[in-house]
Amino acid sequence: MAGSPPTRRVIDTLELLARVERPQTIAEIADELGVARATMSAILAELDDAGWAERDASRAYRLGPAAMALGGVSPPALHLPSPGVAQVLEELVAATDCGVTLARMAPGAMTVVAKRHSEVRPVPGLGLGQSLAIVFPVGAAAMAWREADQEAWLGERDRPRRRLLLESVRRRGFAAYRPESSDAMLVEVLAELLGAVGPLLIDPALRHTATRRLAQLSSRAYSDDELDGADAQPISYLAAPVFAGDQAEFELQLGVLKSAVDGRERRRLVTALVEAADRISALI
Repeated sequence: MAGSPPTRRVIDTLELLARVERPQTIAEIADELGVARATMSAILAELDDAGWAERDASRAYRLGPAAMALGGVSPPALHLPSPGVAQVLEELVAATDCGVTLARMAPGAMTVVAKRHSEVRPVPGLGLGQSLAIVFPVGAAAMAWREADQEAWLGERDRPRRRLLLESVRRRGFAAYRPESSDAMLVEVLAELLGAVGPLLIDPALRHTATRRLAQLSSRAYSDDELDGADAQPISYLAAPVFAGDQAEFELQLGVLKSAVDGRERRRLVTALVEAADRISALI
């Protein structure tokens, strides 16, 4: 049976990064493997996007945290807080038909330490080991309990309204995000498109633009009044804090990505998410 040349190039790239002692430039990898530099640039961009390769400040590449984790040598920041966490994530996916992400919080950024796709609704965006800057309102579910980080997160604009979001999260135990009403259907379609073709989308610029645009469209935090209504509302994702002692060390995120979710379904999803977050906290 004939092999797949594109797949072979990806495997050869990962094998090269695994055996070399120093990070390699695109030119070095392309020359070593006999691949066009434009093709190698696209391959490395996809591997970097998924956490399988990692580019340093000199624009050279090394093996990424997702690939390292397969060998049991992942950096400490990527270790799950308990072996039982993976089972909780799988059960949450099964109960909600939504993708799940667990991110470790740090000052100014969160890093994905676990990700589970749903067959019904994949999770586009960040791959295992990738980090996202925590800028209001992103990270609100954990930030409500991270007082040392709140001042920088709140910023200088509209601070009273932003504090209301933290108060809401502390009362409810979760944060809910939505797209702008006019963008709700676009978010759902874009999420499905990225989930279906994202791994095959070879143009890194297009992939990054689409993922960034989805994040921009889907990160408006719900207010208390909006959450209390019974009418169907769009939901991008839900997030709940996971604690180690009194500190919110992680954020558990449920990728709902639907343009219309009624009150009963919202409550069901929130209950499943918060219960899973509590179970993970107990495991820690």
